[in-house]
Amino acid sequence: LTPGTNVRRTVHGAVNLLTGTVHHHVSVKNVSVVFCYFLQQLLDAYPQAPAIAVICDNGSTHHSKITQRWLAAHPRIQIIEGAKYSPQDNPVERIWATMKQHIANTATATISDRIQQAHTFFQHRTETQNLATAAPWTSPWLPQGYGKEFWPGA
Repeated sequence: LTPGTNVRRTVHGAVNLLTGTVHHHVSVKNVSVVFCYFLQQLLDAYPQAPAIAVICDNGSTHHSKITQRWLAAHPRIQIIEGAKYSPQDNPVERIWATMKQHIANTATATISDRIQQAHTFFQHRTETQNLATAAPWTSPWLPQGYGKEFWPGA
């Protein structure tokens, strides 16, 4: 235990599974308005996309009344709720795990330093690295070699 109160930040994020582009937003608090703001960033990033599917965990901000009203007004965003207690099914969770592993054992003096570390992590990763990390066949729950030969069967 350490004295004082831990300072926390919320990171909303999404990975484009076609390109490997990662979108993220750091906020002081995890509230529905901030989640909707992040969804708007996704809409703005892909103005020509007819639909944008976002896999979410079962956080309360993802299905609050505020979020539901926002989603009704923005039908291009489709929220897919992941299975409860199954973060391994969400590709972006693998990227979060990699980021946490990357910055976990580094000392920082302030929360601003930690936020900068997160931003730097995303700035220095390539889209290829993001795809390799987020790919379903990188799941530790799948058999060795799963997903490596999709094209020959197609």
